[in-house]
Amino acid sequence: MASKANGVEEWVRAPPPPGTCLSRFMNAIYNHEENSFLGRTPKRWGIVLTFYLVFYAVLGLMFALCMGGLYLTLEENRPTYLLQESLIGANPGVASRPLYETVVLHYNVENRSAYEPYVHQLQEFFEQYSGESWYSSKKECTAADHYGFPDNPCIFIKVNKIIGWEPDFYDVNELPEDMPDDLTEYIQKLDASLQKQVWVSCEEEKANDTKLEYPWGRGMPGRFYPFNNQEGYKSPLVAVRLSSPEHNHNIVIRCRAWAKNIIQNKSLKEPSGYTRFMLFVEGNSSHNETDV
Repeated sequence: MASKANGVEEWVRAPPPPGTCLSRFMNAIYNHEENSFLGRTPKRWGIVLTFYLVFYAVLGLMFALCMGGLYLTLEENRPTYLLQESLIGANPGVASRPLYETVVLHYNVENRSAYEPYVHQLQEFFEQYSGESWYSSKKECTAADHYGFPDNPCIFIKVNKIIGWEPDFYDVNELPEDMPDDLTEYIQKLDASLQKQVWVSCEEEKANDTKLEYPWGRGMPGRFYPFNNQEGYKSPLVAVRLSSPEHNHNIVIRCRAWAKNIIQNKSLKEPSGYTRFMLFVEGNSSHNETDV
């Protein structure tokens, strides 16, 4: 409706037509007189829908171009940023198998169902190594002897995979002073062609009568490095056998990996360069004194 004030024509909204609340509500949805739906005529709805269709089509096209450009810069088998430039850095972690849900690897030597899950877990883990000649040649700490369980359990140490990482091996003439004497002697007795390895040493944090043995040797050969995400790659392992661990005692083992560029950090917040596992074997207390 138009009105005049001071000679100027102004448009004002007409009052809503009289009627019931329901009739006014229905009229707001569809107005017969104006042929409008929700306040817009078909022409206005066409303009609005066309605008948003074009807007989102252009937006989708820009997103597709950005993602396409991003993927063109990526390699299929390796990330863009490696080692120091990546989030995980260039200092590999050290891990152990089998894994256990609680803080302690705990079982009873007389209860097969208590330690059988660890044996089964290792069997599944080593299925990937079935075709590896270096693994098939092993005679101890294998499925044939149940990986030492329950009397002489074997723990397997590995260095976590980092694409592009290569160990900086220690030369036999520059072994670090804090390297255990038994490992130093072991390295020095090896042939020069076998000295390029990532070494592993394990020790008990609280000394007891448990004897640590390395039936597979004490290193991960340099031929396994670098890892470049190649198909079929299997991480090398060091088997650590706990020979006749004391029963009914808490046993805490710390295993460290040795290379110049594997930095050990004993911080509880950001530990690196080693792995730590705890073992509690229940057995006949008549052969071993129990903790008080």
